[in-house]
Amino acid sequence: MIDWSTNHDGVAIEVAVVPGDAGGAKLDVQVAVDDHGEPALERLLDALRHATSQAELLAHDITGAYRVEDLLAVHAVVADDDPAPAERWLRRRLSKETAVHVHTRGGRASARATFVRRGERPTSQRKVYARVDDKIRVEAFELHVVEHCNLRCAHCCNMSPYLAERTLTVAEIEAMCRTMATHLQVDVFKIMGGEPLLHPEITAVLRAIRRSGISETIRLFTNGLRLHAMDDAFWGALDELTISHYTSAPVRPAHLEAARAKARAFDVVLNVKPVGEFSEVMRAAREHDDAAIRDTYERCWLRHRCLVVRRGKFYMCTRAAYAEEFHRDIVHGAHPDDREAALARDGVPLDTPDLGAALLSYLNRAEPLVSCRFCHGGDGPVAAHTQLSKADVRAGRLHPLRVREA
Repeated sequence: MIDWSTNHDGVAIEVAVVPGDAGGAKLDVQVAVDDHGEPALERLLDALRHATSQAELLAHDITGAYRVEDLLAVHAVVADDDPAPAERWLRRRLSKETAVHVHTRGGRASARATFVRRGERPTSQRKVYARVDDKIRVEAFELHVVEHCNLRCAHCCNMSPYLAERTLTVAEIEAMCRTMATHLQVDVFKIMGGEPLLHPEITAVLRAIRRSGISETIRLFTNGLRLHAMDDAFWGALDELTISHYTSAPVRPAHLEAARAKARAFDVVLNVKPVGEFSEVMRAAREHDDAAIRDTYERCWLRHRCLVVRRGKFYMCTRAAYAEEFHRDIVHGAHPDDREAALARDGVPLDTPDLGAALLSYLNRAEPLVSCRFCHGGDGPVAAHTQLSKADVRAGRLHPLRVREA
């Protein structure tokens, strides 16, 4: 057993690594704060996120990804008279599969949480997908409402630094969502990019997605750099907001505090996610070992949480969705057979007859994608978060030249 203690924003955190099922490992995390009500819960959840951040885990030689989305159970103690509001608050912010238990007592608010490594939750739908009432339940489905970005992050898995400006219309977005809503039961619909706040009609986009009935939970991901320009109508249309607070391009503290105030005022679930490292996903060197490719595919959690529609096709991951640009801009046409095979076989056209059956077969496929030959999956090396230069992008580099030469 490995144990350590740490501190985040004045909150003491105790972590233990304990044996899990089938030889895996679980994290047992305990935190306590002096606050009451929602401020206490916000600090508790923030501390849990910190305890499972890449930087914290790497500092203690813990491999694999552990996230709040993978919580098995949370046992919370609050100082309030009625535990019901705290339980409702937590259930809005945790997976439907997480067991939530809240009790009351005097004194400090505390929580004990059990995390499993991504891909190892026993109740996960990852192993076998099935149709219930003609719909396939999926953990997440995303749409890139714009593909360009106001940053050039190295290792961006959506390849935004290399892409031309592209914005989906509100009508296109609603039509795609309505099509997928007939086939998928989506736990969380993710609005992504690029940078979604570059969409000139982002509030109308939010409303169109809600009209489509694709999911009860709509979550927007942003780097936060344009968040201060969003009006009250935008905040009123949101369910959840995740701010990727990049160390190489941080959001101004005043803008973060304003976002927190807006989230409280409009009852938006807010996650400010500090990001100091990116896991490398793309790889410019082709993997030739079929066994290694299969192992990457079987262990990859991205193919269950990054489902996306792009240019009329459904894909289980962004690596496949952007295969054409990857082969053009990153490997510069060095593997034409792989490019053609990926374009032909790695996605499902939305005009496929009996689309629901085709999607089910695709999501349950045992054969890796062609694009897996150029992908680390969810287990790529971790690198410090950095920005590419324009010259890096023009050359198709995955790493900034100054970093690669260091």
